[in-house]
Amino acid sequence: MASPPSAKGKASSLMAEFETASASHRSLAKLRDLEPTAVLLLFTPVMVPSGYLNSQPQTSDADSPVDSKAPTSSASRPARLTTDPFEMLGIALSKQHRRVRHVPYVPSVGFTETHDHFLEKAHAVLVVSCEPETTPGASPGADLESTLAKQAEFVGCVATELEESGRQVPMVNLSFGGDEWENQVPTYNRIWVGEKYDAESVVNVVKLVFDRRD
Repeated sequence: MASPPSAKGKASSLMAEFETASASHRSLAKLRDLEPTAVLLLFTPVMVPSGYLNSQPQTSDADSPVDSKAPTSSASRPARLTTDPFEMLGIALSKQHRRVRHVPYVPSVGFTETHDHFLEKAHAVLVVSCEPETTPGASPGADLESTLAKQAEFVGCVATELEESGRQVPMVNLSFGGDEWENQVPTYNRIWVGEKYDAESVVNVVKLVFDRRD
């Protein structure tokens, strides 16, 4: 299925912005030049990213069991979460590179021995960070700042472990959300890939990482 024109344009602009920095360009070039047997490690946070639920098919009250004591409504509701939202990204990446290892992380727990085990075997690393989905009308406030800070700490741990290992492993941080993330992680190879996480942003990421400009 062809990608929408906006996805093509946005992916191209993301590439142009990312490649202006020499360090970032080197990391991206190495990612694009991975051997078929190389392991591409994908770290993603355990949370529902902002915009994801709204992009899912809607369910109506007619699809759910009826409670005779509850008020009825014909309004649609967002689909319930049944899978890891970032599984969609992992599958899309694996269609371009068959050896993708998708490993979730819990921001409040941080970098663990399990993550270190997978990192030791990786030849390239993508770390996703995002703003979480919020309840309509609610103000994220300090919770958002804390969530971003914990994800930033995880990104920092991955970068430190790679640096201390002495291996030349390219690492890129893919972030979804607003401008707050720039204040949290100012020094790592970061790409802002959209305010929300959905199918279109996944297309953009794949085009960016694997240089699919057409």
